[in-house]
Amino acid sequence: MIQRLSAHTGSFFVFVCYLFQKCVYILVKAKRQEVESLNEKHLITKLKKRSQKALDQLISSYSAYVYTIARNILGGAFTAEDAEEITSDVFFRIWQTADSLDEERSISPYLAACTRNCAINKLRSKGKDMQCGELMEDILFCGSIENDMENAEQLELISDGLERLSKQDKEIFIRFYYYGERLAAISGKMGITENACKTRLSRTRKKLREYLAERGYKNEKK
Repeated sequence: MIQRLSAHTGSFFVFVCYLFQKCVYILVKAKRQEVESLNEKHLITKLKKRSQKALDQLISSYSAYVYTIARNILGGAFTAEDAEEITSDVFFRIWQTADSLDEERSISPYLAACTRNCAINKLRSKGKDMQCGELMEDILFCGSIENDMENAEQLELISDGLERLSKQDKEIFIRFYYYGERLAAISGKMGITENACKTRLSRTRKKLREYLAERGYKNEKK
């Protein structure tokens, strides 16, 4: 009886320790996100005030992110210098339109939208085929400065929608659209066939279209 009680008490203690560690992890993560959010708000505020130091900080923090998106969308048809040129164009574009930035929104979706627009315009200018599925072509690749903020809002909604998907579907979508990886490369990394990868991507597009439509974003393209 005493042994059973001792074992029960020990298990309960382990469970309590686990819960405590979990709570600490959640609190630390929330605090980190809060600090990052405050830092980003401060950065955007400074950008709107035309702070060169803020622009330098933005470039330092996000240049690799922007370059990666540009490089993957352009693919092997363009050089690293072309991706670097797009990266420079994106930050210049941000600087030009800093007044329209919203301190309450994350800047990374806006950077992603700008980068994709610039990369797609580069591809179109050279008459190259674009690796972009129907969803992103319809609602994101509008190619104009005026549409970048709306694109960023849609990207945030898409990010929310992705959180409702399976881990595998989410990873495929992010690799294909956010980083411009080819289906063959994605399927190889994830250990599934290319056809399975394509099917999952198509299913995810359908789910996200429905998710966006429910929130007021409808595909107007015929």
